[in-house]
Amino acid sequence: MQTTFVERARPVANPAPETERNGNTEPSFVDALVDPGTVFAHPGEVAEHPWFMDQEKRTILLSWARDELAVEQVIKRVAPDLKLESRIDAVIEALSHFDAPAAAEYVSAVAAIRARHLRGLRPKRKHCTRGGSHHALPHHALT
Repeated sequence: MQTTFVERARPVANPAPETERNGNTEPSFVDALVDPGTVFAHPGEVAEHPWFMDQEKRTILLSWARDELAVEQVIKRVAPDLKLESRIDAVIEALSHFDAPAAAEYVSAVAAIRARHLRGLRPKRKHCTRGGSHHALPHHALT
């Protein structure tokens, strides 16, 4: 029987998002890359995964770090009083074993987000004019 172009071009569906090896069911690389936080309970599981190559682990952890950085930003901007925590620190720790420069960049980004959040929690400073120049004084100094 001859196949048509459409039949040949149609992608073969993967019946399960997981792969079986030696009787064990494991997540596929694509699933881990797309949503690592639901595939793995902890970033250390990625680092210790027996099937993934180091480059794959690095790629998964970079994806997870990007996701968690977004979570960190949303938490700090939208719901800072809820005391929610992202898993960014654990992800960065795992990533540092595969890509130290990238992990350092994420540490800097997280520090900037957290510093911005802390600056927002400090009392506002009022500006007053003395002798023609503007001085920033702490709020309590003006009351």
